[in-house]
Amino acid sequence: MLEPRIRNLLLEARDYARKQGLNAEFSFHRERSSLIRLGNSAIALSTAEELSRLDVSVQEGRRVGSWTLTADISSFDQLKEALNRAAENCRNSLAKDYEPIFGVVEEPVDDTAGFDPALETLSPVTKSELCARVIRHLKPRGSYDFSGSWSTGSTEMYYLTTANDHEAYRKLTDGRLVLVLKDQVQKWELAVEKTQKRAGEFSAEEIIAEFETLLPIYEQNPGYKTEIGNQRVLFGPQAIAQLVSLCVWGGFFGRAYEEGRAFTSRNRFGDKIFSEMVTLTDDPSNPDVFGMPFDFNGKRRRPFLLVKNGIFTNVTYDSQTAAKYGKQPTGHDLNNWDLVFGTGTGPADLKSAMALAGNALYIPHLHYVHLPDPTRGIFTGSSRFNALLIRDGRPVAPLFSSRITDSIPNVFNNVVAVAARSVAQNESSTYERRTPEAQSVPAWLLCDQVRISDVADSF
Repeated sequence: MLEPRIRNLLLEARDYARKQGLNAEFSFHRERSSLIRLGNSAIALSTAEELSRLDVSVQEGRRVGSWTLTADISSFDQLKEALNRAAENCRNSLAKDYEPIFGVVEEPVDDTAGFDPALETLSPVTKSELCARVIRHLKPRGSYDFSGSWSTGSTEMYYLTTANDHEAYRKLTDGRLVLVLKDQVQKWELAVEKTQKRAGEFSAEEIIAEFETLLPIYEQNPGYKTEIGNQRVLFGPQAIAQLVSLCVWGGFFGRAYEEGRAFTSRNRFGDKIFSEMVTLTDDPSNPDVFGMPFDFNGKRRRPFLLVKNGIFTNVTYDSQTAAKYGKQPTGHDLNNWDLVFGTGTGPADLKSAMALAGNALYIPHLHYVHLPDPTRGIFTGSSRFNALLIRDGRPVAPLFSSRITDSIPNVFNNVVAVAARSVAQNESSTYERRTPEAQSVPAWLLCDQVRISDVADSF
């Protein structure tokens, strides 16, 4: 449970709001973050911060006002001032054209299962020593330079309202390492990513081994410039996570669906929209994800099916959208989801996946992604790290920068095979508030008829 000093002050503020006849919500967020950045094979930045924020919201009929306090909570007077400001903003706000749904904590939550003190306090020295071991081992092999980042820390979230006496709290740790090896002459780049829930989940030797599986292909072969047109593509975990994010953003937000801005807006639940090998769920119970147990309208989060075997099953409604369109909230008043792309029956390992693919492009990472036309699910993104040409089931050359511009429905309707093994792909944001978020995705996804829209003469 939250530190008693802060918890007692927030409970006191809630009781004060009740005495004032206010409908008030309190959302507390505290983070402890540590970040190192690498550039030119050395530590370019090492920083740490601890931040506390409190969002106070007051609702009166169709009017809502809010106030954010960014400071350590130290006194009741401080909270009283924040509450009064939110109440004043509520009185001065314009009435909405619908009755907002006021937050109620459905059931008490006290979740610290994902917290590891060792990861919360993982030192910059420990991080830099691991990175140094990787650099010392690989740098002498060529004209290589290393860059990247490693963020670790803890996040606390606490929510309560005047509607009842329940409290919702969670504390967890997370970490994400991205290490990039770049050839300074030929300009190709390899990347290794690691997701952490606890300290000690990976070693320098494992990272070196991952680089060494790709280095001979890049070192011994010239870059390959592929052709514009439809091709077979073997996607890797980061690329799959990007596709899933674009898919959900463009097709499964209730407001966009209701307003006709989603590529699913012309569909009805029960329609077949993707290959039967595609199942998408927002599932906080999945072991690969960070598992947010409640949302900031007080709703308990449980597995929420979006697509089952290609069948359009549901869209998500935050409380405001649900109120406006007469729907039930689905537990999505939050930024960090727990998306899961269901595994299939294909082989677990990448070598077997390449053998299955035959002739294809391997694109494990997508960069500079965007969804320029959500109404049709049109997306665009470029290959960058670790991309390969596959011929006769074997990787034979590094791939020059290649851009995919296609639609989500086309890609997810042309799935050939899905890995039987899932991996965690960290999609956390380290900007603004710390929001641990990971997806569970198949280790690979093989698709036909993926449109390559542009190719470059270099990496």
